[in-house]
Amino acid sequence: MASKNKNKKKKSGAAQKSGIPGQPQQQMNASDSPKAGTTQPYKTNKNESRKAAGSNTKSGLLERLIGVVTLKRAIYREIAEDPAATIQAAIIVVIVALITGLIGYLGQVNTSLPGLPETGPSLSRGITLAIGELIIWAAGGFLIAQVARYLFRAGTDTSEMLRVFGFSRIFQILFVLGVFSSPIAQIVSIAGLALSIAGSVIGIREAGEISTGKAVITGVFAIVLVWILVSFFVTFVLNPYFTMLLPT
Repeated sequence: MASKNKNKKKKSGAAQKSGIPGQPQQQMNASDSPKAGTTQPYKTNKNESRKAAGSNTKSGLLERLIGVVTLKRAIYREIAEDPAATIQAAIIVVIVALITGLIGYLGQVNTSLPGLPETGPSLSRGITLAIGELIIWAAGGFLIAQVARYLFRAGTDTSEMLRVFGFSRIFQILFVLGVFSSPIAQIVSIAGLALSIAGSVIGIREAGEISTGKAVITGVFAIVLVWILVSFFVTFVLNPYFTMLLPT
């Protein structure tokens, strides 16, 4: 009798070691944590995934500019997710501001910022346009991000919007050509305006990961706010100041 009981104990112990399921074994497995190397479902953090995606981007500045001009959504998403693109966006905005200021100095500014003189070449007008371009970029990036976040709970921030909005300002060079009276310049200016709107919408959509309709609404709200802010600042601060200090 004793030998039979010993044999039963040995068999049950061997069964547990060999992995045959039993109640004690199941309870232990339920309390165990997953071992390394096993595939377990997990939740990814959106910001972490964006950082990982941004670190893998290899597009250069010229390639990104071509992608922005051709309205490639993948390039806009890449720019939004790459923190290093902030410097590139700032460089683009500064260059655009200088070109815009030069065009404003040479031409008749009748399609740009309000509150500017429209007669003859004006150094003050050119400088005002250049500084106004920088203000539009900074205020636009901030306001677009705030509208997208609070209106549609978009997963974005000011730095992302500054990047995509900064790159899309490249179309401003075409738009300001409308200061000249040439029919070709007017056509190019209209094309620049259309591309600027399209690029801004794509940038807002890709950075905020929202629908195109929501991106359009965000852009309209932000543009109205930016226009009010910049118009007031240019009309009552920048233009009177530079007109007083600089020759017209």
